[in-house]
Amino acid sequence: MSLSKIAIAFSLSLATTLSIAMSKPYDATVGAVIKDGMPCFFSLSPLDVPAYLQGHGVSMRMYSESGNGSGALWSVWFRKWQKTLPTTAATCVVYGIKSPDNNQQPAKTLPVDAPLSFSFGGEWGRQNVEFCIRKDEKGRRYLSGVKRHDGIAECTETQLRNTEE
Repeated sequence: MSLSKIAIAFSLSLATTLSIAMSKPYDATVGAVIKDGMPCFFSLSPLDVPAYLQGHGVSMRMYSESGNGSGALWSVWFRKWQKTLPTTAATCVVYGIKSPDNNQQPAKTLPVDAPLSFSFGGEWGRQNVEFCIRKDEKGRRYLSGVKRHDGIAECTETQLRNTEE
């Protein structure tokens, strides 16, 4: 076998291995609704804590996804979640709650019409949602989706769907 055929075979083998080894950045999608004027988050997947994550606590983080954004808008960590698990809109976690354990970044005012991302981490796995806070023609807040074009996040007009995608 020629040296060039060996190099091509090795490259194809490596490419196949790398594509199999790569993982997605998040395990699940977070649901989000507006509750008392603020975004409120819940898991769209069961919150069964795998043995390897037990004792890791739960983190919640909000980031600006706009190019000129301010980065971290809120970041808290709970050693142990003491409330009802946020698995429905009725039991969601409202933006800005404080933790008795660690408030790394107190909640900042959230911008309207700017792409944002929220994530749960730790014992609940890696879950995320990207969204925008928008206002309708009557001034009522709603959450819209985010689309990316050439890596740049942009708000859509379409209301956010709380589905696992």
